[in-house]
Amino acid sequence: MEKKDAKSVENAKQPPAKPEGSTDEKGDEVYFFHPLQLIEEREILDEKEIEKSNAEFEQKLQEILTSLNEEVLQLSEFLLEENKIVNELCIALKQILKKFDVSFNIPTKNLPTKRKIEKAILNEEGHLVLLYEKGDVHSAFLAEYPPHIVMTVLWTVMPELAKVIMLYRKKVSARVGFFGKLRKELKGIANAIKGGTEENAEHNGEQTMDAVRDSIKPEGQPG
Repeated sequence: MEKKDAKSVENAKQPPAKPEGSTDEKGDEVYFFHPLQLIEEREILDEKEIEKSNAEFEQKLQEILTSLNEEVLQLSEFLLEENKIVNELCIALKQILKKFDVSFNIPTKNLPTKRKIEKAILNEEGHLVLLYEKGDVHSAFLAEYPPHIVMTVLWTVMPELAKVIMLYRKKVSARVGFFGKLRKELKGIANAIKGGTEENAEHNGEQTMDAVRDSIKPEGQPG
């Protein structure tokens, strides 16, 4: 009997059980959101993000197009300038080759062509002659070939052309030396001949004057 009373007293001291889902503190209040409200808010955020993304994309695309247009314009100018320079360069080279009457063999391995070349020659007329296998021949003014082939040919020709000009300069220098020495000797001979002729002419003149004087003297007058 005493045990039952003690248990009743202990149960009386314990607070009553709280119903599930309830809370004593105001800060612990539970809020419920309607699913439709969440969807609408998310759609508004997505729309703003899409507009922002589209604006950024359009701005970036415009920058790319502007840069592309500038590059194309510069490329067009460079291509025109390249064609002009290559043409003038090849004309000058033709004049030099024709002056020295020289032609050059171009190593075929250096020519980036689609067909296999047996032999390549840059002749004195400034034409690049390509001899293909099976006997096919193609010849055209060097400036008519693509710029990369022109550059390859010039890289090969310029050192050889420098040697040709140096050799020609040595030949001219030797001729100048020969002509200079010969001129000196011939002028000496010419001066000697001219001097002897003048002396003979003077002597003959004196003799003529003596004969004239003798002819006009009166008879019996001493000379």
